[in-house]
Amino acid sequence: MTEYELEDIFHKSGHYHLYERLKYKLWIAYQWLEADRNILSEFLTIYDFDHDEELYCKEFLFHYKIFKNIKKKNAFY
Repeated sequence: MTEYELEDIFHKSGHYHLYERLKYKLWIAYQWLEADRNILSEFLTIYDFDHDEELYCKEFLFHYKIFKNIKKKNAFY
């Protein structure tokens, strides 16, 4: 997945503010695959991120990886 595709997923989910804060770190810290597109989109739709609370990249990725693992273990993808 390209950086622009990652940005688009955050924008469409209504979490562009989060992408603006974490974009560089998210891109560097995690190898985004094409298979992550649908999982990330669903993750951002389900999880609620408060605009006022600070969220660190490691914390975001921790929650994302748990969500991804649950989806894969339960054979939803």
